[in-house]
Amino acid sequence: MASSALWPEIIVELTFSLTPDLMLVMKFGGTSVANAGAIRQLISIVREKNNPRMLVVVSAMSKVTDLLISLYQQAAGHDAAYLDLITQLEAKHMEAIEDLVPMSQQIEIKGRIKMIFRELEDVCRGIYLLDELSDNTKARVMAYGERLSSAIVSVAFQHHGLPNTLVDSRDYIITDTTYLNAKVNLKATYAQMQDLPQVELIVAPGFISRSADGKTTVLGRGGSDYTASLYAAALQAEALEIWSDVDGMYTTDPRKAAAAYSIEELSYEEAMELAYFGAKVLYPPTIAPLVSAKIPLVLKNTFNPSHKGTLITANPAPSQQNVKGISCIDHIAVLTVSGSGMVGVPGVAMRLFKAVALECINIYFITQSSSEQSITIGLAEAEGEKAVQAISQEFSDDISQGLLNPVSLETPMSIVALVGNGMIQQPGIAGKAFSLLGDHQINIRAIAQGATERIISVVLNTNDAHRAVNLLHDCFFVSTPEPSAATLA
Repeated sequence: MASSALWPEIIVELTFSLTPDLMLVMKFGGTSVANAGAIRQLISIVREKNNPRMLVVVSAMSKVTDLLISLYQQAAGHDAAYLDLITQLEAKHMEAIEDLVPMSQQIEIKGRIKMIFRELEDVCRGIYLLDELSDNTKARVMAYGERLSSAIVSVAFQHHGLPNTLVDSRDYIITDTTYLNAKVNLKATYAQMQDLPQVELIVAPGFISRSADGKTTVLGRGGSDYTASLYAAALQAEALEIWSDVDGMYTTDPRKAAAAYSIEELSYEEAMELAYFGAKVLYPPTIAPLVSAKIPLVLKNTFNPSHKGTLITANPAPSQQNVKGISCIDHIAVLTVSGSGMVGVPGVAMRLFKAVALECINIYFITQSSSEQSITIGLAEAEGEKAVQAISQEFSDDISQGLLNPVSLETPMSIVALVGNGMIQQPGIAGKAFSLLGDHQINIRAIAQGATERIISVVLNTNDAHRAVNLLHDCFFVSTPEPSAATLA
């Protein structure tokens, strides 16, 4: 993504071409288009909106992207069962059409869907025969999910009294050639989006995009949220609503703490931190396009639309709750570089981060001892060994001379993070959390607190993470009843 410093300039350039009617952008996730029943619920939500202009972004049907990945893997492995998988996918989409569209009017949409599947079959046959599977081809296959779902939703809208125009997001979102997690060219994308049709309702596929040289790219898993935020920022939308199957962003993962509940309001910064540290309801890059444009984001539940959800804005309502949420990332590896040869030597950290960056490994967590004798980083467990090899090679001379110890790798670990703007003015929160964990014999392997004081994160053994989340959630979010007079007596 481009530097945030570019956002104000880009937004200003677009202001002059906006239409007087503000647009509402709505994004519906995979469970919201999973089948005909879910799509009917989506239609009822859109019908109830009275905005003069709306743009609806849809994900692929639930589980379809995973099936498409299995599809190209089977084809690349010379497994002819990929043909059965295509048949299964086609039947799933045809079933939705038959349930949503009158039989007398199914011919055109079924014909379109069949053509898309024959195209997909040709691509997979090429993979099967040529024994070649590039990232470009992977992206091309993965893009079919959103192409199919958006076509079906568009036709379903038409037959339920919602005239609309279906667009292809690849014609509007311009990226580089990092095919599976493409970086968006914001200026070019926003310029393209000014040419969107001037109609009351637009349907657009999420997730998919196109490189400057015309090849299909995708925006990373969860990228449909980002697609919607790009449209919202480019069009200076009134708001962005993201509809999924949960009641907004929760105080923590409900699967880890039964007492978790949805948060009414968050700042952009709090939402970004919670999303980055594992709150799956929101794809982390989604917030950035909205910040400079000051566009509010609402997280809502398709299957419980009366629930107010979570509102994310620049200035949320004041709250007495200093900690807004507790997030947890599992499947983490903790890697430590240590040794007396690091003390007072400039450039050690730079060499470490460069070695990891050259392997395209993302770092979730960084901490350094005040003596400069060790640096600890947290990264995805699956990339742990690759990171050890890269760093060991970079520091091979230092290790052989005994200036540094061999690189240490610990798994399985988890990162637990406390997030909240209110922590800035409230002393003692970190101490309270650490004392609580210590009292329950939960060992903290590493600690990091950002300079903004908005987040405090700790690394724990994964076996302790579930219990730690519950303890911290009970401490900060579950109030203890005041003792009654009878009890005191």
